[in-house]
Amino acid sequence: MNNEAQFKHSGYVVIRNMITTDEAARLYHYTLNKLTLGNSDDGQVPGSPSFYQDKEVAKLQKKLAPLIEEAIQIPLISVFCYHRIYRTGAVLRMHKDSMRAEISATMNLGQKGEPWELWLVDYDENPQNIKLYPGDVLIYYGNRLHHWRGKLLNSDLVSQIMFHFVSRNFKNAIYAKSEIIRKIRKRCREWMGIAY
Repeated sequence: MNNEAQFKHSGYVVIRNMITTDEAARLYHYTLNKLTLGNSDDGQVPGSPSFYQDKEVAKLQKKLAPLIEEAIQIPLISVFCYHRIYRTGAVLRMHKDSMRAEISATMNLGQKGEPWELWLVDYDENPQNIKLYPGDVLIYYGNRLHHWRGKLLNSDLVSQIMFHFVSRNFKNAIYAKSEIIRKIRKRCREWMGIAY
């Protein structure tokens, strides 16, 4: 089954080596260097800093969006991105994403220890255990499929990027436009010296 068929059939697809291991390593060290600047309590995974709309990550989203579109054969509008550095003991509770994250892509940049498994429930209600290595990406319907990660025990400093998109149609364009306000607020915080 090709990538498009897998995505249509199950609601997700894994693409190995979407970026090279060298590029993943460069970005991994970039994210670790910003560790103390992140939002350490955004309400989703306390103690694991997150970064909304980071410039390097946004640049990567722009570069990879055409490859993601090609893989799933759906025209996309980039809405927002963020990355998180998960610390030992972190738990990502089962959830679905909001409508502004209709289609999501999550990429592993690296970790100290073993890759941390991600779980999702596919269209047939089967739980799928997915292990991403540096440079691998999981593309999935974030607002349709429950997804989660159990307690992080065998790793630390797991750096993960999340790119969020909506399919390109009139109904979904409003989600992309509404995100502009959040991006403006982020720029204001940067201007005032607030990093996350």
